[in-house]
Parts: sequence; C-alpha cells; structure tokens
Amino acid sequence: MASARNSWLGTSVRHAVLLAVQIGAAALLCALLLVLAERHNRRYDLTPTQSFVLAPESRRVAEHLAVGARITAFYNSQEHGQRRQMKDLLDLFAQASPKITYRLLDLDRSPALAKKYGISSFNTGVIQLAGGETRELKAVDEEEIVNALLRMTRHQQRTLCFVVGHGEHSPQDAGDRTGYSEVAKGLEREGSDIRTLDAIPPEGVPADCTVLLLAGPSQALLPGEADQLAAYFARGGQILLMVDPNAPASIVELLAGYGVRVGDDLVVDERNRFYGADSFMPRVPIFDEGVFRKNLDTAAVFALARTVSRTETVPEGLTVLLLALSSPESWAHVDGGAVPEGDVQFRRDKDRPGPLPVGVMVTRSALPPAAGADATATPRVGRMIVFGDSDFASNLYLNLLGNKDLFMSSIGVLAEDQELVSVRRKGLPRSSLSPISLTETQGRWIFWVAVVGLPAGFATLGLAITWRRKRRTGT
Repeated sequence: MASARNSWLGTSVRHAVLLAVQIGAAALLCALLLVLAERHNRRYDLTPTQSFVLAPESRRVAEHLAVGARITAFYNSQEHGQRRQMKDLLDLFAQASPKITYRLLDLDRSPALAKKYGISSFNTGVIQLAGGETRELKAVDEEEIVNALLRMTRHQQRTLCFVVGHGEHSPQDAGDRTGYSEVAKGLEREGSDIRTLDAIPPEGVPADCTVLLLAGPSQALLPGEADQLAAYFARGGQILLMVDPNAPASIVELLAGYGVRVGDDLVVDERNRFYGADSFMPRVPIFDEGVFRKNLDTAAVFALARTVSRTETVPEGLTVLLLALSSPESWAHVDGGAVPEGDVQFRRDKDRPGPLPVGVMVTRSALPPAAGADATATPRVGRMIVFGDSDFASNLYLNLLGNKDLFMSSIGVLAEDQELVSVRRKGLPRSSLSPISLTETQGRWIFWVAVVGLPAGFATLGLAITWRRKRRTGT
C-alpha cells in the first residue's frame, strides 16, 4: 500500500511540475509576443476606405519631414469617441515619423493656450515647426494635417493656372459633368494654389505658373495665344492639355506642330464597358512605368475619348513619348469623330484595333542660356502632357477607378513633385457599402447566376425531392 501511495504521489508531483512548466512556458511566450508586438507594431486595415491607416502619400510626407513638428489638438471632453479618433490619427503620424509629436488638450480646461493660438471651436488645433512657424488646423483630420505640413515645409510654392476662356472645364464650376471643383479641392489639399485665366495674356503666361492647364477647350484660340503658348513652352513651361473629340481645329493644328497627332476617331471598348453604359467609355490600364514610377496600378476610365499619338516626323529638339494606352480589346472607330447611331461594330477595312494611344508627353530639350543670363543656373526642360479626353477628371468621373490617380500624378510629373506621383485610395465615398464597378459581361454573369441560376436550382431541387418522396410513398 505504501509503495502504491508513494507511486501515486510521485506521479501527481510530476504532473504538477509538468503543468507548471507548461504554464510558465506559455506565459513566457505570451510575454515575448507582447514585447515584439510593442517594439514592432504593425497595423493592417482591411476596410474598403482604409480609414484606420495613413494613405501612402501621407506617410511619405511624414517620413520626409526634415524638421520637428508638434501638433496641438483641442477636443471636447463630453465626446469621448471623437477624442479617441483624434488620438488614433495622431498616433499614426507619430509612428510614421519620430519628428512628429502631439498633445491633446481639453478646450474648456485650457483657455490660456486656446486664446494664445486663436482656437475657439472643438476638433481644431495648430501645427508648430521647430523653427517657430505655426499654422492653424481647421479640422484635426489626415488631409488637413498633410496639407499644413506640405505648405509649411515646401520652399517653392506651386501655382496651377487653369485657362477657362475657350470653354474649358473650370475649377470653380461645381457641376457634375462640366465642373473641376473636386479636383481643384484635391490639388489645394496637397499644397497647390489654383488660379484661373480667362485667356493667355498678350504679355505671355505669368511667370509664377508652375503648370498651365487647358482642360478640354471647345473654342478656337484667340490671335496670338498660340505664339504665347509656344514661347512659354520654349522657356521650360509645363502644360497639361486635354483635347476632346469636339476640339477646334486650332488646337489640333497647335499639337501637330509639336509632333502630336490627334486622331479623327472615337475609342470603343465594347468588352470592358460598364454595366448599363455604352461602348464609348474605354478603360485605360497601360501607363508608362518610367514616367509614373510604377505607381499607377488601377485602370482609368475615359469618357468619349479620341486617340493621341506621335506623328511620323517630329520637329527637331522635341521628343514624343507614349504615356497611356487603352485596353487590347478596344478599337478606334474612324468616322470623323462622330458618335454612330445604334450598335457599333468593328470594320476591318477602316477601324484600327487596340491597344490605342490616348496620352503622350512632349519634351523640349533645354535651350542654351540667353546672353547675360546666369550660366550656372540649371535650364528648365519644357514638358507637355496631352490626353484624348478631359471628362475623366470632372466631378462626375474623378473618383472612378484610377482617374484621380492619373490626373494628380500627371500634375506631379509636370511639377516635378514626387510626392504627387502616387496612388490615392482614401477619396472613396464613406458608406456602409463599398463602391464597385462592373463591366457589361460581369453584370450579365451576376444576373444569370444570382437572379436566374440560383432560384432555378433551388426550385429544381425542391421538385426533385417532392417527386422522390411521392414515389416512395406511392402517391
């Protein structure tokens, strides 16, 4: 009996020691994982709008910050959810750059600091650089903070001049199909100043215009404007010109002088058209990776576009590079740019198969410095980007697939600003449902599977079960 009891006690002790060792090892492993998670914190956001992580361009701005910056945000103590959201956002900026610090203050309990910074409302604040410069934040959100950092740290101001006197899209127009107000807001949030010009001044394009934009002119250029454009381009000017199928002959002739051929056609994309839309909204999935630095990974969608390509002979001193191509399934409907009635079919003897060029960039080699000019100054290289459609950046289509990325990245290329040549994924509508774009083929598949196939399958299965039961019972 004593031997059996000792054996039982020995077994119990061994089991207890083994359990204690296992618990200790598990606790040590958990502690190790906590330490690793604390020192190498990673956040993964699987939401459609990426609401819980910084956008790539925001992180890039924070990481490239050369001086220290402190964010002071004022919150309402009665709104705990708002304070938590502000803290989470500021934590993301502090994690992106060690040069960014922040402090959260209750507006009602910090009247002295609020008065010092001129703050009188909740969810606002200021950013202070190490040098003493201060800028007010009208709202403590990601876009406002990034905009303030860009404006405070960029040494050279970027001014975008929109010419609107020839029927172009205006940045002040809020209309869905005609306006460019949404893209203007996006450019201003990223540190650009927007200016409109009714016409190109007789004395030439203003010297402070970083980029000159002509978004879909529908009226002829005024006498002398073509010469002023040529002079601006020759001295290193940057131009973004979007030419629609109804563009006047003076625009087509102007581009021909720069080695750009504007096609007398319409781009058709029957296979990739959107569900319920016509065939004249081609997808543009192919971009020059060298120019856009492999940042454009989503196709853009043009609306009623024409081809834009290189002429057979290019004037001396100019180079023309293809920037964007339509999908391989598209083709050019060659018929004077007129929209055909009814269904459109590919004509082998007349139309041209895709992929088709719908965007080019013209580069003028730098001219030698003029007499008396600073010989050590780096001469500017003139660039002109031409697209065969201007509606893709309108308020109605800007947030469709990669349209915003293409437009903003084109501005970044012309302005030589790498921070603008990137992908923007956080401009999507914030709702309970994620936006989705379907082609005609995908829409038909969903209809036949979800509306016809599944109900028919369940009905067939029910009839088969009923028939089988009746057969077994003999009724």
